[in-house]
Amino acid sequence: MNKLSDRRRQARLDLDSINSFFRQCDVAASSSDQDMDITILDISPQGMKFSLNCEMDTDSINQDDEIFFRGCIFNDSIGFLSSQKAVTVWQKDSLFGVKFTPALDIDTNTLADMMK
Repeated sequence: MNKLSDRRRQARLDLDSINSFFRQCDVAASSSDQDMDITILDISPQGMKFSLNCEMDTDSINQDDEIFFRGCIFNDSIGFLSSQKAVTVWQKDSLFGVKFTPALDIDTNTLADMMK
């Protein structure tokens, strides 16, 4: 079974309709000793895509880094992703894709309801 293919087939929820303030998180990466601010671009129970809010932080996250989500505001639901862990699976400039470890314990429909 191709796990990359399975992960990529997961339904993702695009968050463009939500004000970027309500998609903010502070994260720490295993290769960095600093916290970074990110904006979530899309999300699924398996992972998400985000952008760094400061392009100077781009070198602070490497592929296969463990990412730890600290304080998060997600559509005004404070704490939704706080303390969640993920692993970086790809990077392109200041965009990153991560796989949650473990996967979120909510389904895509519940995520969609949170955005209403």
